[in-house]
Amino acid sequence: MIHEIQVKSALHYHKRAFATHWDLNCYRGCGHHCIYCFAQYSHKYLESEDFFDDIWVKTNIAEVLKKDFSKKSWCGACVNVCGVTDGYQPIEQEFQLMPAIIQCFIKHRNPLTITTKSHLVVRDLSLLTQLNKVAHVVLRMSISTTDENLREKLEPHASKIQNRFETLKLFAAAGIDTGILLMPIIPYINDSFENLENIFKEARSCGVKEIIADILHLRGYTRQNFLNHVQKLFPQHTNHMCSLYKESYVDKIYSKVLYQTIFNLRSKYKFNTQLPNTVRTTQYLQQLELFSQHIS
Repeated sequence: MIHEIQVKSALHYHKRAFATHWDLNCYRGCGHHCIYCFAQYSHKYLESEDFFDDIWVKTNIAEVLKKDFSKKSWCGACVNVCGVTDGYQPIEQEFQLMPAIIQCFIKHRNPLTITTKSHLVVRDLSLLTQLNKVAHVVLRMSISTTDENLREKLEPHASKIQNRFETLKLFAAAGIDTGILLMPIIPYINDSFENLENIFKEARSCGVKEIIADILHLRGYTRQNFLNHVQKLFPQHTNHMCSLYKESYVDKIYSKVLYQTIFNLRSKYKFNTQLPNTVRTTQYLQQLELFSQHIS
């Protein structure tokens, strides 16, 4: 069900930077239906909502953003657009909230980073190129597998993988910095060395400047919901998954081995560039460096 609502604020601050300290989400809920979605637990307090099927459209988000940017207290920080729900999810084709949002960023020369699983962002490439002339823009595409059959199980309503790589090529060719969120890495499902290396290879050929990788976390409601999907789609891995995830986080030995693999691939494919205005990226790379020193 679609709900149109009016909001009082557009920008939301959080202490932990991913990819920045500021988020803007023009929707609540997401139509991609990713079986591992971390945002489910953060919305579970709204008991009447189904995160995937009850989509709330913030119809006045652009007008409110103009007011937020016009405040003397606004610091001009980089904003992560689509931090919790994807601004380019399927319903954006109907409501088209993002163009007016980007135009507001252009007017105020404010940097932004976009995180998405959708090639629909290509629709706004000209606007984002215009913004990139006056403020830094980063497009981060979420890609966790190169297997299209697997993608259909994990992210049934998200864009095809090849379309996402093609989107990255287009943005890189337009001079916009691009990155890949290789997450979540799910034990037994998309964690093979072949899959991980394929993503690094494709990323290099697409002109991607950074790859940020992380393992699946199963907090709160997300845990049981995800395990239910595993039981249905990957029954052969259910017992192993439960063994690795006795709590919200994966077994430490598994994580050490996986992060070393990621570190080695980053080195092999020379993904050492750090993009400006990305605090989380810097912290992540520092953690990998420390981890490598610890196990060597």
